[in-house]
Amino acid sequence: MSKQMTIAIAGLGSRGRDTYAKAATIYPDKMKIVAIADIDPEKVKLTAREYDIPESRCYTSAEDMLKEDKLADAMIIATQDRQHEERLSLVAGKTNFTGS
Repeated sequence: MSKQMTIAIAGLGSRGRDTYAKAATIYPDKMKIVAIADIDPEKVKLTAREYDIPESRCYTSAEDMLKEDKLADAMIIATQDRQHEERLSLVAGKTNFTGS
């Protein structure tokens, strides 16, 4: 059995929450969401409850989440496309990168 991968997600819209996060429910033995960020605090609260993410790992901006030391094995950046390059520069050296 392979190790469960921990995931942080920046952006909880149609890609982040509705597509990538759902993989954690389909493959719970393979991945666990451990940190989330979105500018909409209601999306953060809803997603935190759904995936049992502690408040200390919930952020209202990707930038605040990316200031933390390594939070997860990999990060999914599912914010608006025009923001990916900027966020990638913040992620560099911290974790594996997946952009959508």
